[in-house]
Amino acid sequence: YFSPLSPTSPFFPVHPGKCSLFVLDSRHGLVLSNTIGPSGEPLCLIVWDLVGHRQWRLSLPDFVDWPTFPDCAAAVLCAADGCDHLNCPGDPFRVVYVGTDDDGVAQACVYSSESCAWSPVTSCEHPELPLHVRLSRPNALVGDAVYFLCTQETVVLRYDLFSQELSMIHWPAMHKWKCSYILMRMEDDMLGCAYLQESRLELWSMEADTDGAVKWATRRVVDLQNLLPSTPRYVISCTDGFRVFFVQTDLGTFTVELNSGRVKKVSSSSEVIPYTRFYTPDLAGGITPPSTMASSSENVETTQDKHHVGDEKEKCVEKGEDDFDLEENGWEEEAEEEEWGWDGEKAANELFAKGSKAIEEEQFVHAIHCFDDVLESRVLFYGRLSPMCISTYYKYGRALLYKAREDLVKGTTSRDDTGSSKASCSNVKKGDTRKDLDLAWKMLHIARAISENCPWMPMAKVDTYCALAEVSMERED
Repeated sequence: YFSPLSPTSPFFPVHPGKCSLFVLDSRHGLVLSNTIGPSGEPLCLIVWDLVGHRQWRLSLPDFVDWPTFPDCAAAVLCAADGCDHLNCPGDPFRVVYVGTDDDGVAQACVYSSESCAWSPVTSCEHPELPLHVRLSRPNALVGDAVYFLCTQETVVLRYDLFSQELSMIHWPAMHKWKCSYILMRMEDDMLGCAYLQESRLELWSMEADTDGAVKWATRRVVDLQNLLPSTPRYVISCTDGFRVFFVQTDLGTFTVELNSGRVKKVSSSSEVIPYTRFYTPDLAGGITPPSTMASSSENVETTQDKHHVGDEKEKCVEKGEDDFDLEENGWEEEAEEEEWGWDGEKAANELFAKGSKAIEEEQFVHAIHCFDDVLESRVLFYGRLSPMCISTYYKYGRALLYKAREDLVKGTTSRDDTGSSKASCSNVKKGDTRKDLDLAWKMLHIARAISENCPWMPMAKVDTYCALAEVSMERED
């Protein structure tokens, strides 16, 4: 079944009904499952779009003859032309299916939802060892290839989506890896892996040497000893692009955010496959997360008003209320707008730089006030949805997020030190923090709306979606 980890998710837990399903993969907003027969045999594949409430049933490839092919793995991925995979449409899609027979020969093919057919089968075999693909380990999509783990620790299967060929790559024989490693895509679009060595989470990346040879190098080491409440046993999976790892311990499965160090228990089971999808309420059947509006357009229109942070009064006009009093907030004469030219932009740039520096120095309240003033000026001169305002919305949202995190840490410390006598103060602080997070969500949502119409700014779109994901995690009650 599907169980949301955040209250901002628009979905309730989803159960598949009476059929037995085994989840194989999740990527680009889609979930790939295998229907299981009474003897454990695979019957068919199901591609599930949880946001669009759509399902596609696929027949298995012809080479899958149970129980001749007991070992199999599969990957689902978006096939939409030009998609940046931040908010995939769900269809068209592709499914890569890899299986190994009793003789250790690997075979693979790819299904296309556009042609509704499987491609010709391709195969490969090791000259010395029988190959056996690992069923329950995550695969990795890197560039135009999907990588699958084998039980042989030195072999990884590579399916090329362009040539539709299956091949092998080799990596160092590291017996200490055992079952505690996963494949992943690194930030520079190289194949990588993560594994646990005692309490240390190590990230490795495949690199090309100057002579063309392939080598593996350590990218990062994170000690989980002081982060987790119990000894980590192995790493289960990670969310592609967000650096959130799922780690199994004796007390259950925990998520570990590498950037923030935040840890949270998410399941008692070790069989966890993360699902990530950004949505618009029209796709979610009209269900909206807390503190958001009824549609994307409403969200943009109702978040432009003057706002205050922390203990100051927040003033925001909801849909259906009277128009905002421009005179009360100093936007009273058109002459001011006409005279606001290069000098105003220069002042806004200087204030923007001060806000950015304040973030670096962790002076988040000062940063918030800087970006608030910059946003007011730029919206007045350029317009509310101008690309010239996207960086201000983004920085403003980031500053609010960082301040909320800081307040949460301080609030936790206060409760630990003083006990229940400060409960009322903690509740006030929690309410202020929630307002900051809600406002951060609104600012970043506007930045997202602007970036959707600015294809020449792909990184702005990526950064905004990542920030929205962080705010969504922090808004959990």
